[in-house]
Amino acid sequence: METEFPYLQMTTPERKKLVGKPDKGTRIYRREGTYKESGEWCVAMDEVFDDQFVSPGGVCMFVPVSRAAVHKRINEGRLTALFFHVVHDERTFFGNVRKAKATPFVFIPVSECNAWAKEIEEKRGQVETIGRSDASQELPVKDPKDRKSRKVRYTEKYLDMETREFIRREIEEAMKEKAQKDKER
Repeated sequence: METEFPYLQMTTPERKKLVGKPDKGTRIYRREGTYKESGEWCVAMDEVFDDQFVSPGGVCMFVPVSRAAVHKRINEGRLTALFFHVVHDERTFFGNVRKAKATPFVFIPVSECNAWAKEIEEKRGQVETIGRSDASQELPVKDPKDRKSRKVRYTEKYLDMETREFIRREIEEAMKEKAQKDKER
């Protein structure tokens, strides 16, 4: 008896604007912005959606599967993944300007994780397994529209310790503000 999987709904314009554009054939939604905007995005996700989120590595807390299984399901369009790419403008050796993108922050809805776990339980305890050949499945961190563009470069250069500390402080401040708003209600 198959029931429809309870995917995260992107019905309102506010939600569509928040999550960004979807990748064709998947449930991957991508958005770009600065480090400061990433903290605001993180807080807004909790406010706009009546759900909680985990990273792809955190899915195994809810579903008895490997990370490779999570990445495979995302790539097949059977699990929603919300990406936030932090971008910077940088100059090339020849003086041209191009985007530099860091590895994205990725959110997976907990409600979909719970539904997936229930789906596995309904298969009478049969756990979805991944063979060695599938272990190389990786999360598509690069945006498909950037594939052949020389004006975009993926880099970890901007993820130094100072930037990480800045991100952590921004997220903490945003969480404190949210907690303060919740207290005032």
